[in-house]
Amino acid sequence: MDNKPLNLMCILAHPDDESLATGGILAKYAAAGVQTYLVMATRGERGWTGPAAKYPGPQALGRLREAELRAAAHTLGLREVIFLDYQDGELDQVDSTEAIGRIVTQLRRLRPEVVVTLDSQGIYGHPDHIAISQLTTAAVLAAADPTYRPLSDDLPHRVAKLYYRAFTPAEQAAYEAAFGRLSMPIDGFERSFTA
Repeated sequence: MDNKPLNLMCILAHPDDESLATGGILAKYAAAGVQTYLVMATRGERGWTGPAAKYPGPQALGRLREAELRAAAHTLGLREVIFLDYQDGELDQVDSTEAIGRIVTQLRRLRPEVVVTLDSQGIYGHPDHIAISQLTTAAVLAAADPTYRPLSDDLPHRVAKLYYRAFTPAEQAAYEAAFGRLSMPIDGFERSFTA
């Protein structure tokens, strides 16, 4: 039997998703000796909920949220945090071929047995959450395909299990009670969706 430690990779959209959506999963398995990795698509540079007059701007907020994420990752016991460097709020508009390739690179490099991402509904309908779910699913399939980037140095890797984090009905009800209807600018328009 192989004594190599197991690897788990979580692939998410924004800093705070790791704690709010998957913190318990990551902490539990890291404490059990599983090598846990986090791939983060953005730095959350547009995720400001305070007064508009106090918004520090995307670069400063991105640095702050990255620092918060690294502190959370340390507390959760993660081995490594990898940023894909996409812009917050634009993940559903990226070149999907390139984004899938970036994720495949990490899957083949770290070779996790288990991958965790958000469900196809983005937990509560957030476009970046939906996009990272779709991109991760496609990347897991591509990483195992020996015909995908056959001239690269990275060998194909088959993930044994892909899990999607979704809200339970009780979590959904609690979220809606706390936050109600959310809105955000998408494609230049203010869009609302039910939490």
